[in-house]
Amino acid sequence: MGDHTPGGTGTTTTRIRAEEANTSGDDRTTQPPIEPGEAESAMGIARKICELGSQHLDEQTTSAIPGYSATNSAPLVQESVADHRRPISSIFGQPFPSIDLVYTLLDEYFDAVHWFSLVVHEPKFRRRLHSIADGCAHPAQRPFLLLLAVMLGMAAWYRSRRSGPDAAQDWGQWSSNLLKLAESNLMDMMDQPSVLAAQTCILIGSHNLYHGRPNLSFTLLGATIKMAHAIGLHREPPQGDVDEIEERKRVWWTIYTWDRFASITYGTPLGINDKDCNLSMPADVFEDPSFGAPRPDHREPICYSPYQRELNRLYLIASPALETIFGSRTSQTSQELVGDTFVTLVKQATENLQVWRRSLPTHLVLDLRYDFQMDGRQSSKAHALQALALQLTYDNILIVLHRPLIARQVDHLSTNKLSPGGSEVDPTAFLSPPLSSETPSRSPFEATLVKAQTASSEFWMKAAVRTSRVTEQPVLAQLATDSHLVAFLAISLFNAAIVLAVMALSDPLSDTAQEVKRTMTRILRLQDLLGKRSALSKQSTHVLKKVITMLLRRESAAMLAPLTGTAAFIDYDSNKQAPPETYPMSVEDTLRLPLDAPLDLSEPVSDSQGGSDVIRTHRLNDSLTSVQYCKHLFPGGLAGQLIATDSSNGSWQ
Repeated sequence: MGDHTPGGTGTTTTRIRAEEANTSGDDRTTQPPIEPGEAESAMGIARKICELGSQHLDEQTTSAIPGYSATNSAPLVQESVADHRRPISSIFGQPFPSIDLVYTLLDEYFDAVHWFSLVVHEPKFRRRLHSIADGCAHPAQRPFLLLLAVMLGMAAWYRSRRSGPDAAQDWGQWSSNLLKLAESNLMDMMDQPSVLAAQTCILIGSHNLYHGRPNLSFTLLGATIKMAHAIGLHREPPQGDVDEIEERKRVWWTIYTWDRFASITYGTPLGINDKDCNLSMPADVFEDPSFGAPRPDHREPICYSPYQRELNRLYLIASPALETIFGSRTSQTSQELVGDTFVTLVKQATENLQVWRRSLPTHLVLDLRYDFQMDGRQSSKAHALQALALQLTYDNILIVLHRPLIARQVDHLSTNKLSPGGSEVDPTAFLSPPLSSETPSRSPFEATLVKAQTASSEFWMKAAVRTSRVTEQPVLAQLATDSHLVAFLAISLFNAAIVLAVMALSDPLSDTAQEVKRTMTRILRLQDLLGKRSALSKQSTHVLKKVITMLLRRESAAMLAPLTGTAAFIDYDSNKQAPPETYPMSVEDTLRLPLDAPLDLSEPVSDSQGGSDVIRTHRLNDSLTSVQYCKHLFPGGLAGQLIATDSSNGSWQ
């Protein structure tokens, strides 16, 4: 990521750095480094004053003061019997899995979740786990036990989806009990921030995001970001244990990518400013994903780290454009999304993303021409799923970057054309006046729109088609369905289906539209199946059915449209001239018309490239208006409840 000067740190930091710049090299080496956050709080300065007299301020005597230095490993231990080991079940006051069951579920966790969300550092995690191998623990180990409970709860959920009703264990009940245990301790974890607490919050938020509680997940993200700031996870540690440093990096970068994904999904401003961070990327770490009995597919440790680094770089490239898109949208200003400035920003981001895509390591490149071939190696499976996750993220970002170039036009196109209270659709209601390059009243945004929309729609279409092609890879799709990728796959397929619907609605009788309908059928069938595993998939299936209904209505309207237009769509001044007359077309002229002819126009369209682009833009705008109409078909605003609709990103607005 490179080093950045932290933004907004105040005059104290500036003064200290200026003083350091005026000292000699020898003097600088004798001064203690400024810890993250120390110079920004009165408590930090007080701590340094006390250290002048070799006085130590412990955490128990400063924990009520804002800005106290929280421990990075474990919170305060309040119990008087903290030095006595006890059965884990007695620490929590409820049953806890036996150590053999723990090992079984950890195998499931590393197989289904860990490759996707690198929250834990396996070598350090394994050492902590070894300390409770006899089923007993110190009460001071409660933070680690809560992290373990979340991991086991998530693993039990995925195991329950693959087990029959006659399974020896009630995996669903284990999942519910363990996740509730962790959630009931959320307030205590937030009050005593630590790396372990941040890891636990990340996993709880991730599970809730993908399993029907997106608002809780989003709220928890904000708290986790602040917790990470409090313990300085966003700053490069000057020194320390290698495993501890790598664990901190993993946790911070997971929070960072969670924040970027949330902005895209919820349509909200970024929660992390790149200029506040100077943490380097995680290093390569080979990890052992096996905890229970030796597995036949376990041959060697697996290196998951390159996936996290590439995901970090992907979101870093997109961040400037995302900040512009969602910052402007949220603040209700449009200046940054008007004219050549935004188009240039998106173009540059797109080029950088393409460079990133071409530089991916070979094992993280998804080849859409071939389905995954099982070779018995767990590393091959993990890397194939990581390649799929990166490809889905890449295409989803491309769609988001280019969507405003067209979606912003929908507001004024649909103002007088939609009847939310009506039950029938007027085929002519979706037709709008052609965009003439000579129209004097065009806004700066419209002027840029004409030249940018056609090129932009190409990125839409290609990204959406690539995502939809997952439905042509049944083996890889099945592996994704059995893992933590399942809900993210559902979100990506939903976004792709909406983009494909827009393209089909723009030209409903074209060959492209027919192929889109076949692709959307495969997506709908897969989403319907995924709905048995994810509430998000179930709801997105309902939305897609509404969109497909609108597509079929638009196709019917195009087939039944009259061959002569009405004067209502001709650009003329009603105060100065009468509307032009329309005349029936001859049989010869009628049969020579292409299926996508602008039948609402009484004047022929120029064959020039400019005229073609204008008409294509016109049809795209009409199609977005049709998709916009779908949001009025949901009782109670279902589209607003479904995070995958990206309502504030422009899919529905």
